[in-house]
Parts: sequence; structure tokens; C-alpha cells
Amino acid sequence: MSARGAFGVVLLLVLLASCSLPRPTLGLAINGTNVKASREGSYCQSGGCSSYCADGPAPVAPLTTLRVGTPVRLDFSAGGEVNTIHGDIRRGESISGQPIESFDLVGGDRSYVARGMTAGRYYILISLRWSRPFDSGDSGVAFLVEIAPP
Repeated sequence: MSARGAFGVVLLLVLLASCSLPRPTLGLAINGTNVKASREGSYCQSGGCSSYCADGPAPVAPLTTLRVGTPVRLDFSAGGEVNTIHGDIRRGESISGQPIESFDLVGGDRSYVARGMTAGRYYILISLRWSRPFDSGDSGVAFLVEIAPP
């Protein structure tokens, strides 16, 4: 096989492998404590071999109770392909009502200090945008926390 043919085979294998890459995931720690996430909500993914979107109900997250002081620091963990993390913080246990606070983390930023979170329950809805050489997309995940004084 010629060098040109071998290069073509390698390129084809790389492209096929990129078709099966999973969407990136997101983790959250609040003041050093890991918070359980919901299942992935709505998402879109395009590039590589196909484009598709799936819509679903608002994500339901398990409750995590934290004893922390204020201000509350949100530390996200995500791969380098994640280029935007948008968050809406709502008082209560669901997506209803207006956010009390919203934020955008771009590039490599992964931390946010929430000034409006005091004692109580909060539904944190996160939208993440990501891109890789052969595909890109967005997805959503939620976290439910109860903040109690230390």
C-alpha cells in the first residue's frame, strides 16, 4: 500500500471513530463537596457523521444537602472541549420562576461565586456548549442543592 493510501485509511478510521464520541459530561463541587447531577436533558450534536437533537422534560436532579457558608463557590469539572458553561440558579426545586442569578463561564473558566445563594433549596440548570475537531453541540444538566448554615 502506498503512503498516500495508508494516510487515507488512517484518516477514514479517525473520522469513523469521531462519529461515536460521547457528549461531554459536567461535574459540580460546591465548596469542595461533589453534587449529584441529573441525567442529561435536551441536547444537540452535529458534525462528523450526522446531526441530531433530542428534547425532553426539564432534568430532575437528586437533592444534595450542604452545610456551607456564604458566598457559595461553584466549581465545575469538564473537559477542554467545553467552551461555554451557562448557569441559571432558581430558588426552589424546579425550573419554574425566574432565575435569581445567571452566569456564563467561557473558555477555561470553571468557577463561579454565587452571591444570591443563602440558606434554602436551589435548582441549578446548566447549559453547556462544546466543540471538537469533528463535532460540536450543546446539552443541559441540572443540580438540586439545599444550603444549610455550617
